[in-house]
Amino acid sequence: MSKTLSAYIRALFEVGRWRIAGAIALMFLFSLSEGIGIALLLPILQVAGFDLRAQGVVGRYGHAVTAAFKAVGLRPSLLLLLMVFAILVGARALLGRWQTVTMYSVQQNFGVRLRQRLYHAIANANWLALSRMRSSDLTHALTAEIDRVEAATFEVLSLASTVLLFLLYLGIALAVSAPMTALALGCGVILVALLRGRTMLLRGAGAELSERTKGLYAATVEHLQSLKAAKMYGVQERNFDSFARLSGEVARTNVEISRLQAAADSLFEIGSVVILAAVLYLSIRVLGVAPFAVLLLLAMFARVMPRVMLCHRLYQECMHALPAFENIIGLAGRCAAAAEPAGAPGAALELKNSLRLEHLSFSYQPDKPPAVRDLDLAVPVGEVVALVGASGAGKSTIADLMTGLLAPDAGQVTVDGVALDQARGRRWREQIGYVSQDTYLFHDTVRSNLLWARPGASEAEVREALGLAAAERFVDALPAGLDTVIGDRGASISHGERQRIALARALLRRPRLLILDEATNSLDAHNEQRILEAIEGLRGGLTIVMIAHRIAAVRWADRIYVVEGGTIAESGSWNELCAREHGRFRALCESQGIAPAPLAPARPPAARRLA
Repeated sequence: MSKTLSAYIRALFEVGRWRIAGAIALMFLFSLSEGIGIALLLPILQVAGFDLRAQGVVGRYGHAVTAAFKAVGLRPSLLLLLMVFAILVGARALLGRWQTVTMYSVQQNFGVRLRQRLYHAIANANWLALSRMRSSDLTHALTAEIDRVEAATFEVLSLASTVLLFLLYLGIALAVSAPMTALALGCGVILVALLRGRTMLLRGAGAELSERTKGLYAATVEHLQSLKAAKMYGVQERNFDSFARLSGEVARTNVEISRLQAAADSLFEIGSVVILAAVLYLSIRVLGVAPFAVLLLLAMFARVMPRVMLCHRLYQECMHALPAFENIIGLAGRCAAAAEPAGAPGAALELKNSLRLEHLSFSYQPDKPPAVRDLDLAVPVGEVVALVGASGAGKSTIADLMTGLLAPDAGQVTVDGVALDQARGRRWREQIGYVSQDTYLFHDTVRSNLLWARPGASEAEVREALGLAAAERFVDALPAGLDTVIGDRGASISHGERQRIALARALLRRPRLLILDEATNSLDAHNEQRILEAIEGLRGGLTIVMIAHRIAAVRWADRIYVVEGGTIAESGSWNELCAREHGRFRALCESQGIAPAPLAPARPPAARRLA
């Protein structure tokens, strides 16, 4: 726990030492103003007619305050003292407001810094590490967990302010009666030690709350993403029951935390009253403390005890929020450990000759069979290369290796003979356009979705990309054209239209290499043909890698690789592969009801190239 607490304090001070120093200074002035206000009570009582001279330390203290006024040329009359007291209360109220705003500013800045740090770590982690994490866990850490830490930060600062005020009261109490104050303080330390076990229970409940809310976030994301399927299968009630159960578990954990806090508060309050009664008895009967001093200490204790209870509650709340901070720094640490290396200096890889995969092997888990094994493959510049094979053959893994998202366990990827490593991966991906089967579009306009890939593109370049992707006509027919909002994940347009916008977005990057990862698999024949015609129009002007499950989609590829078990089973042109009587490609064609007949020599003419 101490290790986590020290890490939290270090992270808090990283926000800005001066801002925190300012908050502490305001806390000190706020506490000092209240202490001075209490100090004025004695001379006010004195000028009001109470004789304090016979009250020992109290009398001497009151006389010292009166002498201080006279030293600055002021006669301590009742009106003057009351005016000073009122001014102090007003100044304290202003300081309190300033202190609250400063503390809130520290809290918010800490939350922003923590959120940015975690997001940066996630965004820079390598793809293999990210693929092993649940996106809902990342969302949970970036939102709910950081919200808990933010709230705890305000409580930590409030705790510091309350402790300062408590120390001020303690100093005054020690000046009035050191034995009585020491006795009360010793009993209070014993009480806090006895309640330490309940505080640790709260920390355990806080860890359980993190796990419960993480499960609720996961269910929320999964249920919302599968809502259409749930309606089709009629399982809304089952999903509701699951969601209700998880919500109930979160609620029960919060209630348990509240119960533990309430139990600790009540025990602390009962213990405090018992201690106060015992201290009063011993002070009067054994220590012989003067009656007026006892009354003054009682008045101070009446003000101090609520603050001591507040300190205890704030400490408890910090303890139950500490697991959230542990979760955040743990996740940030795992992501940082899996960070991609910084980009290598020098010119970007531009693919002027060929992309090659040489003796490549890769496994997602060390104890699992490799997804790709001893694979050799070449993608010459300007050609359309297709990867075909059954689902799970390793085609998408090969694409991820081509882009540098995954690093091979053995072998290498080369671009024009230069080995592609993780340090060069980022700059290499700047030269790649990518369209997947499950296209992600934002709940925004068509224009914004396109410019996301290249924010500085001109209107003419956007229009050109739409034309190359055979999307210009349908975009112009939308209610607001390029400025039409297309809904969450592009829900207001058809799947084929979404794919064409995704293709236009990829082309807007002016890529050297275009990868189409099952981009036409879920389309009907008409939309698939539109996409294939758009791709055919790019022949010669762009290097294209097509990953397809449906054989018909790769008829016009220059070179076809048949992937099986993570390696290349066959390769060649359509006609060459169809001519192999017992080949794997012929078997794939026949399994899909396609006659493996050779194509006519003539091909549709190439259309426009990328500028």
